[in-house]
Amino acid sequence: MMARILALVAAVGLVAGAVVLRGAIDGRGDGPSAEPSLGVLWCDPLLADACAAAADGAEVKLIEPGDAFDRLSDLNSKDDPPALWVTAGDWSSMLAVANPNTEVPTFGTPAQVASTPLVVAAKGDNLKLLDVACPKTVTWNCLADATGKNATDLGGAAPLGEFRLGHVVPPSSAGLVTLAGLAGTIPDDDAPPDRDDVTSQAFGGLLGRIDSGELGVSSSSAVKKFTTTPGAASVLIAPEAEITGPATARGYEVRPVQPVVNLTAQVSARTTSPNDDAQPPSAEAVTDFTDRLGTGLTTAGWEPPSDADPTDPGLLAALLESWNAQ
Repeated sequence: MMARILALVAAVGLVAGAVVLRGAIDGRGDGPSAEPSLGVLWCDPLLADACAAAADGAEVKLIEPGDAFDRLSDLNSKDDPPALWVTAGDWSSMLAVANPNTEVPTFGTPAQVASTPLVVAAKGDNLKLLDVACPKTVTWNCLADATGKNATDLGGAAPLGEFRLGHVVPPSSAGLVTLAGLAGTIPDDDAPPDRDDVTSQAFGGLLGRIDSGELGVSSSSAVKKFTTTPGAASVLIAPEAEITGPATARGYEVRPVQPVVNLTAQVSARTTSPNDDAQPPSAEAVTDFTDRLGTGLTTAGWEPPSDADPTDPGLLAALLESWNAQ
């Protein structure tokens, strides 16, 4: 009898141990160390649909990257940093560059998932203006030069008014990267723009000229307004994956802009946090999420990550600082 009792106790112990182990692996245990394997995600609204589909039940907070940048830079912020920061653009490197000597959360090397370039859309009489302003290839320089000119200076009719460059603004990724494309028109040579260019009178004047074409923060809202509201802007700069479908369906022509400026979706996993209790997500969970995100973005028209030189995080940080100081 005693042998049977001991065998029963041992069996119960084995089952209980297996349950505890499975709970620890799945992240569903009842103890204080049980954490979700993925954690909370902060996701760029530009990637909202793909984030939601890839999250697999994890909590997703849609936060414009510029707003997230401000929260993570604020040492007095009450927000817990995300386990994963999902952005279009290298915002985690921007955070590190802009805060070199402070205890802000840090993130590992980002996993690049997919890219889409900024393009320009126009139709009708405004397309003719674009053809005059940029007769062979649409470039950031010819767009900047045309912005603010009267339509009559570009061979158009007076009722068209001035040539207005439709665009979104920070804190969105598309808004900041659009500014980076325009900043590239400031240097007199082929050198990339730097902080001096960002703070120059020439760039300030360009920002003043493009102001009349501002269409808010959200790319999807800007595309909808531009394609459904006559006179919203002469042309619109927007991510190719976001604008191509709605624009072509309404008779707009979508053209590339040179040099190419890409928005690259990336996943940055937190490595450290001022909160000692915050645990980084597991490598397996990050990989699985990244794979699902890539599938969703490819379905939405994004392309594999571009081999083009990325925009310097230091320049982007300077642009954001300059924009916020306006």
